[in-house]
Amino acid sequence: MSNIDQRIGWAVDWLHRGQLGDRHGGVGWGWVSDVPPNPQNTAEAVVALTAAGRPVPRADEVRALVRRDVVDTESGAWEFRSPIDLSWRLRALSCLGVAPTDPAVVGCLRALQSERDPQTRGWRLSGPVGPVSLTATTAALHALAGLAATDESVAEALLHGTSLVVSLLLEDDPRIQPMYACAHAALLLSRPEIAVVGGKRVDRVRALTVERMLEGLRRGEARVEEEPFRRGEVADTWRHLSLHLAVCAVVTADERTVFDPGVRRGLVELLELQETQDLAAARGGFRTSTEGFVTSYATVQGLEAMTAVRRVVNERVNPATVFDMICREQGVHPRDAQEVVGYQGNVVLMNNYAGAMTLAAALPAGVTIAMLAVLFADELGVVVSRSLVVWGTLFVALGTYTGIATRLPSVPKARTAAVVFAAYTAVILPVVTFLLS
Repeated sequence: MSNIDQRIGWAVDWLHRGQLGDRHGGVGWGWVSDVPPNPQNTAEAVVALTAAGRPVPRADEVRALVRRDVVDTESGAWEFRSPIDLSWRLRALSCLGVAPTDPAVVGCLRALQSERDPQTRGWRLSGPVGPVSLTATTAALHALAGLAATDESVAEALLHGTSLVVSLLLEDDPRIQPMYACAHAALLLSRPEIAVVGGKRVDRVRALTVERMLEGLRRGEARVEEEPFRRGEVADTWRHLSLHLAVCAVVTADERTVFDPGVRRGLVELLELQETQDLAAARGGFRTSTEGFVTSYATVQGLEAMTAVRRVVNERVNPATVFDMICREQGVHPRDAQEVVGYQGNVVLMNNYAGAMTLAAALPAGVTIAMLAVLFADELGVVVSRSLVVWGTLFVALGTYTGIATRLPSVPKARTAAVVFAAYTAVILPVVTFLLS
């Protein structure tokens, strides 16, 4: 996976180049590379760099920025005190080596616990109004998981919050339907601290989220999804990068899924969002979508997904298996499995041996059906006999298509199908119909 290693290096380099000062002794990242930094985007980058095993540049200045909850942005002073802001700051402070007894950690933790909804034991994205958000709840539980071992109240909050997430999944709550929600839940339930708390119930629910994400990836449904919320008196929208999140979450939650065609296709789509041109100013950064901008949060999530894939591949995948998968994907030899037909992520694979056997079975079957229809045309009637001829020639056409498509893998399958079925429609069917008339 040397290419993944190289791409991880590019993403890290982009983050290093994107660091900006806040004019108050702090350094960090904004949502794009040319806006003032803020604690949340900075914290996300710190967590991703730590997970990738890369050092955080200018760590002391980054730590100074993350400690603050009010910073200057392009629109003036902005408060970063919502539950999700507090959660990311707690995680980043831990990654930066700040002790649990530090006033900044204690203050963030106290504020985060005070924001918890007393009835559901979950968290909202912002303010005391609106439904409990799975995004904010899972972010808070990630932050609490690292502190639960030393604080009984934190451990209790972690247990109650995990129970809420599991209940939402088991009850098929509408908030868990989007792919980003499944990804957030799967990443949370994959943490060792959570798995120990929940046991088999958590394992079952995590498997459910994995299956939902796999289905979405196979169907190509991963896209930018929106979550509405209120920030004071203003309605706002949180945009989730479901492709970035799902690829990372599904591989983290179940390492075996790295072999799934939907995951491989999702990873290919994700890597195509990374800028790789040598002279590109944003080289290494990830776009939010094909038409979107290169942003710090897209790059952070792309980096986390690549880190998860690299870890799984390095630990589990035999190099010979990788070579075989490449051959299957490229399909450069007739003996390699070819994607003969596909629809919404569901594909039929055949090599030239299977294609030849299909042709050998379909050709005599189709000819037999058509000949019997011709011989017994008077007894069957015009409509039935012609229908049987069409049915028989369809068998022959399908067999011919699979035989040619698997024997000539370099020819596009759509072109092969068009030629085969055009020939049968324009030549053979009119001839047979004429004989029956």
